[in-house]
Amino acid sequence: KEHELLSLGGQAAAAAHSLGTPLSTIKIITQELLKQFEGNKDVEKDINLLSSQVERCNEILKKLTLNPDEEDEFIDVDITIRDYLNEILNSFKEISTKKFIFNFDQDSNSKKIVKSIEIVYGLRNFIGNANKFSDENIFINLKSDSEFTEISIEDDGPGYPKDILSKIGEPYLKSNNPQDKSKTGLGLGLFIGKTLLEKNFASVICRNSKTRSGAEVIIKWRNTDLFNI
Repeated sequence: KEHELLSLGGQAAAAAHSLGTPLSTIKIITQELLKQFEGNKDVEKDINLLSSQVERCNEILKKLTLNPDEEDEFIDVDITIRDYLNEILNSFKEISTKKFIFNFDQDSNSKKIVKSIEIVYGLRNFIGNANKFSDENIFINLKSDSEFTEISIEDDGPGYPKDILSKIGEPYLKSNNPQDKSKTGLGLGLFIGKTLLEKNFASVICRNSKTRSGAEVIIKWRNTDLFNI
């Protein structure tokens, strides 16, 4: 898995070059749209958001091209897992119309952990998948005690197709069911998220939710591992 993940790094650097042209095209179109809809505050707000995300993509791609190991500055201090999740959720709320419901009533740990860009990216990938495939709601539950810390991420979407459940975590994943093919993509998000978190001592279970209609991911650490990353 680590070998495949490293090979993805090379592919990402190559993709950075290829994506430059379409991103430039999007940027030009957003500038024209701003002129066309000048004075329409609601539309201007959406176009400005799109433009800012294009700029963010350009910066990320620039870093991949110059230094594939460059870290995102998204979280740059040691914080608690609850704060990790809050920061990630806030970043999605800026660009998503979905509702994120975060429950941390059973979180009893206030200890900070060393910043891990792999944990950030791993959690981001699973929350991003939930955002992508949910109908309206994403449910994140954090609970911890003296021994374990557990995060569950659920959505109200269609759930994982049955024929891929046993294969989740493989990098190039697609359902054989024609009705599900458009929903599953390549499985890279699941593969990257699972690999990065497992590399940081987490156990990761992907299944269909027992209480809701959609998918569920359960990420669990022993505190002795989590606090010594």
